[in-house]
Amino acid sequence: MVSSAVWRVTLLCLEKEVNDAITTAKVDVGQASLTANRAVERILRWLCIVLASGYVVLFIALAVLRLMYPYEVEWMEGAMMDHAVRLLDAKPIYTAPSIDFVAWLYPPLYYYAVAAVMKLVGVGWFAGRIVSFASTILTAVMLAGITKKITGDNLLAFFSFALYLATYHATGFYFDIVRNDAFFTLLLVAAAWSALMTRGMPGVIASALIMFLAIATKQQAIFFLPAMAIWYWLRDKRSAIVFSAIALGLAGIGFLAMNAATSGWLSYYLLQIPRAKRADFVWMRTLDIFPQYAFGVFTASSLALFALIVNAQRSTVKHVPSHTMKQFWSSANGLLAMLTFSALAAGAMSLGNEGGYANVMMPFAAFVTSFLPIAIREFSSSSPIIARYAYGAILFQLIAFFFNPFAEKMLIASEHQKRGGDEFFRQLRAIPGEVLIPYHGFIARQAGKPSHAHVLASLDVLRMHDTTARRLQANFDTALAHHRFSAVILEEAPLFTREAAPAHYTFARTMLVEPNVYLTRVRDEATRPQFVFVPK
Repeated sequence: MVSSAVWRVTLLCLEKEVNDAITTAKVDVGQASLTANRAVERILRWLCIVLASGYVVLFIALAVLRLMYPYEVEWMEGAMMDHAVRLLDAKPIYTAPSIDFVAWLYPPLYYYAVAAVMKLVGVGWFAGRIVSFASTILTAVMLAGITKKITGDNLLAFFSFALYLATYHATGFYFDIVRNDAFFTLLLVAAAWSALMTRGMPGVIASALIMFLAIATKQQAIFFLPAMAIWYWLRDKRSAIVFSAIALGLAGIGFLAMNAATSGWLSYYLLQIPRAKRADFVWMRTLDIFPQYAFGVFTASSLALFALIVNAQRSTVKHVPSHTMKQFWSSANGLLAMLTFSALAAGAMSLGNEGGYANVMMPFAAFVTSFLPIAIREFSSSSPIIARYAYGAILFQLIAFFFNPFAEKMLIASEHQKRGGDEFFRQLRAIPGEVLIPYHGFIARQAGKPSHAHVLASLDVLRMHDTTARRLQANFDTALAHHRFSAVILEEAPLFTREAAPAHYTFARTMLVEPNVYLTRVRDEATRPQFVFVPK
């Protein structure tokens, strides 16, 4: 009996030891698993921080080189400069087209911004580029501020900042050049920032005024106005009415006043020519927005946006308190989502036009990339698995934005490129009289000669086939027939062939012997004025 009792006690002690060992082992496995999960999350987070920081440094380094470069880096920069210089010279922008000047089909606000900077720093490329560079940095800062307000997380705010700058390549390298896209994107983001950051009617009025300024920069702003009006309507009908009345009222009054002051030329450039260009609009090109952008390089960000919408819908179906689709669309996420869809529509329509390029996707890039950090905050709190791998989504998006700056034509404004420009201008200044360089603006002015109409703006007018177009064509024909120009310099580029030699002129020589210097970007290719034609 004694031995039996001892045996039972021994078994009970062994059972307790085994159970304690199993419990300890489970705790150890759980702790090991938790440690491993934290390690995975930490590694992914640091990889994202390093790569994101690399994109920021790369953009700033390339932008500084381009800011200081004394020559054109993109083939339409010069014509934009000519617009700003005309304002400084008190000459009209929207006027009868001639061989001396033809306006672009854009509203004028960006030109006024560049002209204002020129008064401070002087006439030169830096004035136009610093407006775009500063606009890009401010856009990224505002996106970070919006993300910080939504998530309360400084690191996620930094990722919003870096993700936008990382789209430098995906949007065509337009963040820092003399074009109106960066300034336009800043105004759109600033309108959203004012709506989200400023409470009450002051925020409504501020966002309406900024939206008016966006309309005064690019016509595509009209795609974004309904989104903000709907968002205000969902929150407060009075705010929606005030917002729409101010933005549309100022746009309408401003257009009518300026159109009258320009004797109708404003509507000719901003309305009539774009209407005529619809004949070249191709609907199939609009579909490129999906494989190339929304579900191409921006796939991770687009999926984050749709995940947030689906999650809001699922919460509504489950009747979760305080979760309805109206509340989602009237939230900060809802405003960003509607602006993203507006940017997608605006980008698609612009790509459908002849000559549509990646720069039209800059507003889409600004709004859609914000959803990755926002989605990480929302889903990580509800799922440990998502929390473990959430930074992997940002890492995937950053990798998708990768590009090799050394493989891009005329992205790096090097001293080698500058030496080619120095030689080009030495020869240009030595040519007596006027020189027509039809594919570039402003550079003739840099050499102390008059500038002339850009060929692309001229073609926009000529496609009208009206009295104005015939008068412009006669202007060109007469100037060339009477040998007004001592030289005409055409392009060395696959897009522009020497077969378009001007009448009454004959090929004489090339400007530069050395290849691949003094290049300017044209889309993904490069060009330079090279072939000199002189009067027959």
